[in-house]
Amino acid sequence: MKIPDDFPREAAVSSLSGAQPKVAVRLDANSGKYVSGPTEEDVQERYEVCADLVTQLVAKCRSNRSTKYSHLSETQILERLLAQLLGTAWGTAEGMKWVIRSTAAQLGWTIAPGAGVLSTLLG
Repeated sequence: MKIPDDFPREAAVSSLSGAQPKVAVRLDANSGKYVSGPTEEDVQERYEVCADLVTQLVAKCRSNRSTKYSHLSETQILERLLAQLLGTAWGTAEGMKWVIRSTAAQLGWTIAPGAGVLSTLLG
């Protein structure tokens, strides 16, 4: 599975106690090297989770657009979905923003320039 170039590849955040200087790395079992960020396998795993979320959200939006979401604009639907995703532990904030951007793209929905919160969050 090819990972798109726009998929976020955040660096791992680490905190190590003690007074001595430290470097936060881990041994990658596949390569036998010490790495400080996510491995390609880590990114692949996160991508698969996010891609699955996109598929689910596209289906949800299509099925609910004329019923449950009929009173909402496309931007409002995306804002609600993003807020829900950010409240879960399914991925990083950047990953969840990518999910919403990808969902909108697959649905052919555009984010209005005046969509304050959503435009600010998605960049």
